[in-house]
Amino acid sequence: MSSEHKKKILLCGDVEGKFNALFKRINSVIRKSGQFDMLICVGNFFGINNKEFDDYRLGNKKIPLPTYILGPNKAEHLDMYPEEDEELCTNLFYLGKRGMFTGSTGLRIAYVSGISCSASKESHNYDGTDISELFDLCVRGNPAFRGVDILLTSQWPTRMATESGKVMPNFASNLPNWLIMKLKPRYVVSGLEGKYYERPPMRIPTLGDHDSTVEIATRFIGLGRVDNSDGEKWLYALNLTPLDKMKLSELIQKTTDETPCPFNFDDLQNEIFKIKKSSTTQQYFYDTTPIEEPKSKRQKREKVVFDQEKCWFCLASPSVEKHLIVTVGDHCYMALAKGGLVEEHFLVCPIQHYQNRVNQPEPVTLEMEQFKKALVKFYERDSKVPIFFERNYKTSHMQLQVIPIPKKAQRELKEIFMEEAEANGFSLSEVESYDRLEDVLPPKTPYFVVELPSGSVLYTTIKGNFPINFGRDVLCTGPILDLPDRVEWKECCLSKEEETALVERIRTDFEPFDFTI
Repeated sequence: MSSEHKKKILLCGDVEGKFNALFKRINSVIRKSGQFDMLICVGNFFGINNKEFDDYRLGNKKIPLPTYILGPNKAEHLDMYPEEDEELCTNLFYLGKRGMFTGSTGLRIAYVSGISCSASKESHNYDGTDISELFDLCVRGNPAFRGVDILLTSQWPTRMATESGKVMPNFASNLPNWLIMKLKPRYVVSGLEGKYYERPPMRIPTLGDHDSTVEIATRFIGLGRVDNSDGEKWLYALNLTPLDKMKLSELIQKTTDETPCPFNFDDLQNEIFKIKKSSTTQQYFYDTTPIEEPKSKRQKREKVVFDQEKCWFCLASPSVEKHLIVTVGDHCYMALAKGGLVEEHFLVCPIQHYQNRVNQPEPVTLEMEQFKKALVKFYERDSKVPIFFERNYKTSHMQLQVIPIPKKAQRELKEIFMEEAEANGFSLSEVESYDRLEDVLPPKTPYFVVELPSGSVLYTTIKGNFPINFGRDVLCTGPILDLPDRVEWKECCLSKEEETALVERIRTDFEPFDFTI
C-alpha cells in the first residue's frame, strides 16, 4: 500500500484541564517525529480548573495541530461545550454527541460521547437509541459499507480485559460492544479509567446477509490521564491507512496474537433492545431446484440455510483458501481456480455472498466487467483470448470462470458449444444485442451462460439434471484445447506450495493490468 495514503494520528486520554502539559508534549513529539494529521482526545477534556484554556481561547497560545474532542461526561462540564459541534478555538474542534467524522484525512471515525444510561437520560448521557441511530448514520447511503477505522467512546466497552484483575473499569458499558459488532472498527479508543491498556486484537464475526462488513481485526486501546503521576501511558501514535484505501486482503489478514470475540451479538440485542433473537445471524440462498406450482396439500418448501463459515468463496469466511487470491478490488476478487484447466484459469467472485450475477448489486457487476476487460488485455500478451462462463446450478456463491484459449482456437466456437449442448439434451440460446442478461434470466432460475471472444453470449435455463462440468468439457475438446485428461478438476490439483508459487508469479505478471492497485 502506498505511503501517500497513510495518516499520522495522535490519540490522547483524559486531559482534565492540563492543556499546557498536553500541548507541550505534542510539540515535543512533532519536533522528533514530524507533523501529525490530527490529535483525538477521549475521556474528560475539561477538568475542575480550566484557567489554562483561556490562553488558547484568546489566541495567546496556539494548538499545534487540528485537535478533536468528545462531549462531556459530567453534568458540571456541560457549560464548557457549545450546543452543536463547532470550533472552540483555533485548531480545537468539538465533534458533538455522536456521529461519523471523515474530514480531509479520509479516515472513517465514528464516535459517541458521554456515559451510557438506561433511564432519565441527561445531556451527558447516551442510550440504545443513540447507538442505533449512530449505526444508521454510518451505513446510510453506503451499500458497500466495510466498517470504520476508529470508534471513539470515552466510556470503556465491557469485557475488554483479557487478563483477570489486570484492569477493573468503573465506567464500562455494553452499548459500545454492540457498536463494535455492527461497525467492525479497526481501533476502539476509550478513556475515563485513568489506566493504559491495549488489548490483543479480536476478530468480530459478520452478522449475516445484511452485514456488508468483513471480519476486520479490532484492537482496543484504553488511555491514561494526561501528565499522570502513575506512569500510565496517555499518548498513543498511529500511522494508519484509511480503510477505503486498503485492499480487502490486507484488512482480513490474520495476526498471530488474535483472541476470540468476547461477546455475543444476540445477547447484546436482548440486553440492550430486548430482542430475543437476532434476525441477522443467518444467511440464506435461493433453492435452485425448479419451482413447481404448489398443490393444495403440499407443504411450503423451507428456505435452505446457508452457512457462510463453510463457503469456499466468501472472502471473510475461514474456509476460503486465501493463498489462491491474486488481487482484490472494492467489490470483487480474482483467484486462481483450484484444479485449473490451464495455469491461468481464474475465478472472479463477489467479495460478499451473492448467488449469481442476476442477484448481485450493480457496483459488483460493474467491477466484474473491469476484471474482464483487464483479463482480455492480460491474455493478449500471449495471443490468447478468454472464455467467461457461469453456472448458477448447485452453487451457492457466484463464480465467473475465466479460461484462456489460443486465438486460433476460437474458430467455430459458437457452433461447438451449441452442438455439445444438443448432445447433452438441451439447447443454448443467444442473447440478442439489445437485451441484457438480466432481461432473459429470471433471478431464481438456475442457468448456464458463456461469453465468447466474438462477443456472443449463449445461455440456457436449467430444468432437471445438467452436466456440472459442461463448460470445462467443451473447452477440453480437440478443436479447442485438446485436453481430455483435464476434465475433472480434482485430478488437476496442485500442492499448496505449487499453488502459492504459481499465484506469486501470476501476481507479478498481472500487475501491469491490475486496476485495483
